[in-house]
Amino acid sequence: MGIAAKKGRGKKNVLPSGFDIRAAIGQMVIISFPGDGWNPELETLICERKVGGLIFFKENIPSTLSALKKLNAKITKEGLRPSGGLVPFISVDEEGGRVSRLKHLIGEHPPQMALGQKGAVAVAKNYASLGKKVKQAGFNITWSPVLDVLTNSANPVIGDRSFSPDMELVAKYGKVALKALRKAGLLTTGKHFPGHGDTSIDSHLALPVMDTTMKTLKSRELVPFRAAVSERADFFMTAHILFRKIDARYPVTFSKKFLTGLLRQKMGFSGLIVTDDLNMNAAKNSLDMRDRIKLAINAGADVLLIREPYPAVLGFLDTFESLVREGEISPQRLKESLGRISRIKRKYASLA
Repeated sequence: MGIAAKKGRGKKNVLPSGFDIRAAIGQMVIISFPGDGWNPELETLICERKVGGLIFFKENIPSTLSALKKLNAKITKEGLRPSGGLVPFISVDEEGGRVSRLKHLIGEHPPQMALGQKGAVAVAKNYASLGKKVKQAGFNITWSPVLDVLTNSANPVIGDRSFSPDMELVAKYGKVALKALRKAGLLTTGKHFPGHGDTSIDSHLALPVMDTTMKTLKSRELVPFRAAVSERADFFMTAHILFRKIDARYPVTFSKKFLTGLLRQKMGFSGLIVTDDLNMNAAKNSLDMRDRIKLAINAGADVLLIREPYPAVLGFLDTFESLVREGEISPQRLKESLGRISRIKRKYASLA
């Protein structure tokens, strides 16, 4: 299914005097990188392109914990310079269970469903341990917990990554996990807003299209996210899902109705909205890279996350810059997100 983005007027942006567009864009991305150590490509991304956020995948994890700590210390040191002292976001998908990048270094942790069946004490102990290990490895973000309610038992992508089919239990255990991760010294996250638990399609492979109404979302999928808002989660990660009875045109990641209207205005979320990987099929099969960037930012996303080979990452950054220079993304829109990012990063630095 194709999605056509509205065309802008192509009017050049009048950027504020002294505005460092590369530094601004760098703060608003979390990107993949090549290799499992400091290398010329990583140096270019951080020192020249001023990228302020990275995500580690399996291929980026060194064979020893000491090497990982050394790499993350180097990233932190080098990342402070081009950002004016803002710490870089250094993130990893470490949920436990089948989504684990670090288990060969920190040991295995159970999936959320197994924890949910044991209760709040087990959840608290697990995330205290997990958070401590992730923090000690040099990360400041793990993309966990999953706040999806497993309402579809045949769901191919969530499954035992969810705490429970019971929304109230997901909300309860989500808050427990967030508290434990914050106490361990990490920034806190929740995914996949507004809920991926009822889908029958994996958004890595194709775009899920749902007939869920807003009434149902509010009474079910949004319950854990409201709890996480009250727990002051630092990030929510969006889902690439089209809820056609709510926004028939755009999937959540690209929908102003969801990101600004629902999450910001109605739910009162003041943290950072980060996209799920913009290179997943649910996003890229419908929109080219230019439209993915433009629509996500203008919908209200603060941070764009993408996994691409190194040359494509450079192209992604160039495209983002072009959109700003051409007036498709306004300086005001950037300023809003940069203010939130600076606040979150300075908060983290004060606690670290």
